[in-house]
Amino acid sequence: MKSKKIPCGKLRLAFVCVCVFAAALMLGFYRWPFFLAAIPALAGYLYIDKRYLRCPHCGTWENLERLHYAARHPYHCRGCGRLLEFDR
Repeated sequence: MKSKKIPCGKLRLAFVCVCVFAAALMLGFYRWPFFLAAIPALAGYLYIDKRYLRCPHCGTWENLERLHYAARHPYHCRGCGRLLEFDR
């Protein structure tokens, strides 16, 4: 049976991927090899987003910023209206 909660660890890992992507992209304009580090960071974020950071009830995509807010506050899915819950 699939858990009806969004894993908090995956949310943190998605933030790390976004931060690495942004830093590598900015540094890539000074030294081109940093662009190579941006590619796996973006791919990692897209994988985590597609696989784990969706509403567990209806599969609706949620913004990373909204999910971060929902981890600490009550927040309802925009698609089905159910409360989003997180594994801590």
